[in-house]
Amino acid sequence: MKKPDPPASAEFRRVAQAIRDRVRDGTYKPGQRLPAAPAMAEELGSNRSAVERAVRVVAAEGLLTTRQGSGAYVSRIIHSITRDGTGRYRKARREEAGPEGVQARGAFEAELRRMNLVPRNHPSVRREVPPPQVAEILGVDPNQVSVVVRDRRMYAAPADAPPGDLGTPVQIATTYIPLDIAGGTVLEDLDTGAGGMISRLAEMGHTQVRIGEKIKVRTPTPEEAEFLSLDLDNRVCQITHTAWTAEDRAVEVTVHILPASLWELSYSWDIENG
Repeated sequence: MKKPDPPASAEFRRVAQAIRDRVRDGTYKPGQRLPAAPAMAEELGSNRSAVERAVRVVAAEGLLTTRQGSGAYVSRIIHSITRDGTGRYRKARREEAGPEGVQARGAFEAELRRMNLVPRNHPSVRREVPPPQVAEILGVDPNQVSVVVRDRRMYAAPADAPPGDLGTPVQIATTYIPLDIAGGTVLEDLDTGAGGMISRLAEMGHTQVRIGEKIKVRTPTPEEAEFLSLDLDNRVCQITHTAWTAEDRAVEVTVHILPASLWELSYSWDIENG
């Protein structure tokens, strides 16, 4: 007597776990293209529908990436990147030296170095009219060109990757700084040097003493999904970061867009007793 087919939900979960196991034990190696759905179905003793559903689930977890018309690939980064929302803004942390004694160009580079990853990014700098909510936070004119925008498309590559290998897209970061502070300064240069723009702001007399972050999880926009190699039904974390000086002036707003499957957010702070 033929054994009844397993329920569809149980079958795709079984296949998803089999894919996870093959990624984690190295059967499917980082960057490798997975077999096409029919071949994988035969390999796993399943069916095409269950395989396709399982691939979508495992891709949403960050172990796979999918490319329209090309198939599914094992992610080159299968361990979460930790974003230390507290320590990353300390001077010593964002300027820490790597193995060759070269100081980091900011917190993102320092975070990746600790994972033996190399940061790559495509920066651009421009002046523009700020979004209304950014103008309100920075106290600038929402109807005039009143901010310098530092826009970065950020990648992480293995430490042994050749220079031309960008690696995996891991973040979009867009920073807004009041034009009266940043205009005509090093903050309009593509490379702001060791410690990044926070160190340069401090040298210009705008030391950041307080920060705040608002986090929400949402689906990506089509542009974000394309750059981050995500499906439109995946999730991103949007972190809106604001920094103030001792004079209580907001001098920076940065919007970070991170694939939720790739990042772990960490925060710590002291609490008052009594």
